[in-house]
Amino acid sequence: MSILGAMFTAVSGLNAQSRSLGNISDNIANSQTVGYKKVDTRFSDIITISNKSLNLPGGVVASPYYANALQGNINQTQSSTNLAVSGQGFFVVSRPTQQTGTLTTFSALPYYTRAGDFEVNRDGYVVNGGGYYLNGWSVDQTTGVPDTGSLAPIQITQLTTPPTPTSQIEVTGNLPATSVVNPDPALAPTNVKVYDALGNPHTISLTWVKRADNIWNLDITAAGSTLDPVAGNISGTNDQTAVAANTTPNVAGVAQVDTITVPANGLPPGRTLTYTIGANAVTVTAPVGGYTGAQLATALAAAINSNAGAAAIVTAGNVAGNTLDVTADVAGTPFTGTFGGNGSGQVDTVTIPGALIGGDTLSVQVAGGGPFTVAGPSSVAAARTSLINQINAAALGVTAVADPNNASRILIQSDTAGGTFTAAAAGAGNNVAATYSTNPPTASATTQANVAPVAQVDTVPRRRTVGPGEIGDTWSITIGTQTITYVNDGTETTLADVAAGFAARINAASGFPVTATVSGSQVVLTAKVPGTPFAETLTATNGNVPGFIDLHFGTTPTTAGTITSISNQYNPAGDATVPASQNAGDPAVITFTVDYGSGPQVVSLDLGRFQSTDGLTQFSGTQVDIQRLSQDGLPQGLFTGINISDNGDVELNYDNGASTVFYRVPLAQFYDPTALKRENGQAFTETFDSGTARITNPGASGAGTVRANAVEGSNVDIAEEFSKMIVTQRAYAANARVITTADDMLQEVINIKR
Repeated sequence: MSILGAMFTAVSGLNAQSRSLGNISDNIANSQTVGYKKVDTRFSDIITISNKSLNLPGGVVASPYYANALQGNINQTQSSTNLAVSGQGFFVVSRPTQQTGTLTTFSALPYYTRAGDFEVNRDGYVVNGGGYYLNGWSVDQTTGVPDTGSLAPIQITQLTTPPTPTSQIEVTGNLPATSVVNPDPALAPTNVKVYDALGNPHTISLTWVKRADNIWNLDITAAGSTLDPVAGNISGTNDQTAVAANTTPNVAGVAQVDTITVPANGLPPGRTLTYTIGANAVTVTAPVGGYTGAQLATALAAAINSNAGAAAIVTAGNVAGNTLDVTADVAGTPFTGTFGGNGSGQVDTVTIPGALIGGDTLSVQVAGGGPFTVAGPSSVAAARTSLINQINAAALGVTAVADPNNASRILIQSDTAGGTFTAAAAGAGNNVAATYSTNPPTASATTQANVAPVAQVDTVPRRRTVGPGEIGDTWSITIGTQTITYVNDGTETTLADVAAGFAARINAASGFPVTATVSGSQVVLTAKVPGTPFAETLTATNGNVPGFIDLHFGTTPTTAGTITSISNQYNPAGDATVPASQNAGDPAVITFTVDYGSGPQVVSLDLGRFQSTDGLTQFSGTQVDIQRLSQDGLPQGLFTGINISDNGDVELNYDNGASTVFYRVPLAQFYDPTALKRENGQAFTETFDSGTARITNPGASGAGTVRANAVEGSNVDIAEEFSKMIVTQRAYAANARVITTADDMLQEVINIKR
């Protein structure tokens, strides 16, 4: 009967909606559960009879749909062991069956989960909140390849890591091309801390010394090692000699001295005397009272010394009466002085003995003129004035003036610079005998001749064996308190090379009194200041240089600043070895052995590549500039934490800086993850319908990747669940109404009988 069928159908609807509500409540309850996968409800109808002419009520069946493949939100956390899968796949986990104080046993049945809230428990296992233990593959420590046949619970037992002895040192930096050869003080060494097999720290020092342009010495010092990478001394043939021979004696310069004699009668008032030396003219003008000879000499000396130009050439002094000396400031530098002015010529004096009386006459002849006569009676003053006027009126090229210092004397001077003239005086009568005196023009005479200095020249011949084996041979010269030393750098092939190097060091020295030139194999020393002698002390000693490794840098535009060769020829007793192949691009690696008490330890010093800027270079600079200095040794390390990468590698970190991958976390994929059987604690087990688990690396074969410091939240959408709850409630109420309606209809049938 259709009424009863409708009632039974409605009852199935109530059951289906009840189940749907149960799934909804489960989802809402686990909306915050890590890794929870929601359960949806799918409905399917039940058919009884349904054909062209008849359809009888059937029913509905509600079945769950497990959204196990639906991604939940990934939330960041602070725990490095929290994991989330981004994409497809499940973590493989194990369920413990028994736990004791020292042992945990696990079910043989594999479990799978997306709940990644893992933490490390007291036994070192990685366990999630559901109590499931994370499984992983062990990783081979030699090859780094995971063993895919060793899937088992991950247990962190590697709480310490053994020491790693240093086997490689890598240096990247620059040596200063502008450094001087054999700098003093030396450039700071490059120190690197290394470790032996027991984890003890030691220091290896790399000392860099510029030996010549583009050539450097490298010394490797391993303090505390019984083996020495660089050892031994280099000693050549002991046949060095250096003896100086004088080839040009020193001649001291003598300063020229000229003695100037001015007229003893001095310089009449207003007259000028000029002394010219070079481009410098020095002028003295007599005052109103005139100059006596001594006064004129003093004034001229003062004028010369106060004239900057003249004083730079000569010095005036040693005034004696009407003479003075002019001396050259620089011995060996001659000078010439000339005189000019109207006060530089001859000066004569006429002295009137007294007054003229009647019958007396006084006459003077000057420069071919005259006689100029005065007759008595006449006073001295009148007679002097008359004679002066007569002489000057004759315009004879001379000038007569009254002597301001003697009332009875007349001064007569040539008007021509340095000029001379003839003159005479005569008288007749009583007491008229005049006195006449002649003084020649101002003149100078060389009283000490100039002598040019001659620089001392000494020659230093050299005798010795030359070649790379003579590196360290030392040549020294001492003059006074200063010593210059040249040390053979091994690049010399001839004695001329040695002489050139020694001369260059001498010429580069500040304040050294000689210059050096090269003549064949000889060094020629010449005094810098001619006339200043020097005495040198020479020494020559055989080299005894500690061993070193020889580094050569390029000298062409394409190789400049890069390592072109490394030689071990100067390392006679060390164990270091250099590369056999040193072509462009080959590794520039020096290998040496040390022993700190735990056995021989081979170390490679990596300087980059030949003819490449990758590694050690030599460009402009003032100090050794190391940009990168690393070594691969480590002391013993204690476990500090875990890092898990996107590919699932479980990396254990230690306090010595070491990080080692011991495990890899794989992911399991299923053909139908919705068919997995749900277990407590957000876990799943495989079923026939899900298919067998495919275990793969994260990120491979369609598997997702692993995110550390994160967990995957529930994939439940609360809003969606509330919406489904409303729909379920309405459907449930409708089915209940069908039952009540069918009941009413049956009641009507029953009422028919009544």
